Amino acid sequence: MDNTSATVIMPTVKYAIVLVCFVISIISIGCESSPEISIPKLLDDYGDFGGDFTLTDHHGQSFNLADRRGDIFLIFFGFTYCPDACPTMLVKLQDVYKKLDIPEGHTVRTLYITVDPERDTPEKLNDYLSYFTTIDILGLTGALDEIDKVAKQYSVIYNKVPLESAAGYLVDHSTWLYLVDQNGKLRYRFRHSDPAQEIMAGVEQLLQIP
Repeated sequence: MDNTSATVIMPTVKYAIVLVCFVISIISIGCESSPEISIPKLLDDYGDFGGDFTLTDHHGQSFNLADRRGDIFLIFFGFTYCPDACPTMLVKLQDVYKKLDIPEGHTVRTLYITVDPERDTPEKLNDYLSYFTTIDILGLTGALDEIDKVAKQYSVIYNKVPLESAAGYLVDHSTWLYLVDQNGKLRYRFRHSDPAQEIMAGVEQLLQIP
């Protein structure tokens, strides 16, 4: 895709992000009472799902999950041209971080792994994630085979969908949010529809581990 197309598409993506933030804020104002939530039952063993990986972060530095023992991670697979599911999840995570009481010495970091490495360079991820500064978040990209390998580890499905527009294509992808504990083990998969309170409840269980 040429630079002219990119400059046309990115403002559209930015407007979509702003619109999603606005709509969710209106919904939040209208829902003052806290609905009953399900407390996630974290699993000790997800079998062969999950595991360590190495990719490139949005600062251009190498990121290796195995080097981050002691930290809690929320992992989401998406892409910067995503029109709906991705910004909706990131806005929800803003709410999670706003309300989550993270004790001193603990880290809860979100990893945003692109399923569109062809377009999502570290620079593009950095620009996109600048709209979500209240989240402790790291964008990750890499070569297509590297992304394929991590996606397979976490049972993520994604496919290009051609478009007759300047964008050229979108990417259909799984929208699970993965919770990884301090030992790098996958402990839970949140559905895209799960509320922020349920995500918080899952993270809080890990924060209670000495």
